[in-house]
Amino acid sequence: MKRTALLFVVFVLFTASCQRHGPSGVPFWHAMGGPLGDVLDSIITLYNQAHSPPILSVKMGNYATLSQKIMGAVASNKPPVMAQVYESWAAELLENNKLVPIQEFLPFFEDSVLEDIWPPLIEDNLFDSTLVSFPFNKSVPVFYYNQDLFEEFGIDSFPKTWEEFREVCKKLTVDRDGDGTIDLYGTAFPVSVWWFLTMLYQKGGSVIRGDSIYLDTPEAREVLQYLVDLIYKDSCAYLTTGFRHQDDFATGRVAMVWGTIVSYSFMKQKIRFRLGVAPVPNFGEPKVVVSGTNVALFKGATPEELQTAVSFLRFFLKPEIQAIWSTGTGYIPLRRSVLNHPKMQAFLQQVPGMREAILQLEHATFEPRDPVWFTGRRYLATEGLEPALRGVLSVEASLKRAQKFLETELKRRRRMERALAERKGAH
Repeated sequence: MKRTALLFVVFVLFTASCQRHGPSGVPFWHAMGGPLGDVLDSIITLYNQAHSPPILSVKMGNYATLSQKIMGAVASNKPPVMAQVYESWAAELLENNKLVPIQEFLPFFEDSVLEDIWPPLIEDNLFDSTLVSFPFNKSVPVFYYNQDLFEEFGIDSFPKTWEEFREVCKKLTVDRDGDGTIDLYGTAFPVSVWWFLTMLYQKGGSVIRGDSIYLDTPEAREVLQYLVDLIYKDSCAYLTTGFRHQDDFATGRVAMVWGTIVSYSFMKQKIRFRLGVAPVPNFGEPKVVVSGTNVALFKGATPEELQTAVSFLRFFLKPEIQAIWSTGTGYIPLRRSVLNHPKMQAFLQQVPGMREAILQLEHATFEPRDPVWFTGRRYLATEGLEPALRGVLSVEASLKRAQKFLETELKRRRRMERALAERKGAH
């Protein structure tokens, strides 16, 4: 009865607020460009055809620009209504009392819908048991591999463990034309915090716990040494930048590449061989790190703007819309039952291994959500991973360097948090 009464009150407020809303619409700040942005815009168009006021798609170019725009708008007291945010952004904004938790609008969502969302995606958005933001464009890591090369070299299936992966890499690294230069490599990769964290978590390691940093650890050293050895000891991999590893994969110079599940929508047009998709190997525990952003609502928006934003999220969760979103972009469907939607089933049948890749969500975790990770992630890449992967520093020296950078940033952040808490207490 209490839930029914609450739903009735919220519905009345929602209806009244929509009637008061102006004709301009509610902006949604995001960083979805290219084909991904086209799919999002098509979904927004579908929503606007049946709802008023409309959602306005506001593209910010990339995530770096989006974060700068959000922080600048918040600082000038002109925040957006709704925007994509990473977890560390949400933590910082929440700390500064700039967000309206989605928790306040849960009566709008049916229990059956919320229970259908992959549990790690909900957990990822919980701060002190409060659902602060909402999952949006989420992806899992996968490996893409050249099935023609696997058949040629007598490899029956994609490796399940990292040790098997190393052996397959070495087998697929050859000088095919006999000119003394390797022209086929097992793999290639850029500096990837995502890959490093996935392997680290599989080993039971972590990066940030409370007021401590855990990079100068045996687990972290073992993972980074493994990646370094692929390049310099086994000589079956090389370091790239940007998306060059995927380009080299498409041209047949590389047999296997790590990537996001979303990369399929970009690579499928370039590939001229049988493309395989596989879950990432593991160290015994099949754990992966989910990537992508969530949606947050901002204080300063009017009640009617917030209600419209929530209405769009409800629409976005409809099975038919999730099927359009996932098949069009490659992002995972937020609801498990969407895997059984006819449109989704047809897509999965066309791409062998994709269903197994998505089911990695059963063993998913996420990156640190502490505000220090806002800059700490960059420090891990530039100070901890890259020097070792480029052969400039040893694995131990590189991780010790990153440890110091993150410890300094963590101390600075904690001082800020204490000062903020003292100011709040004074008022």
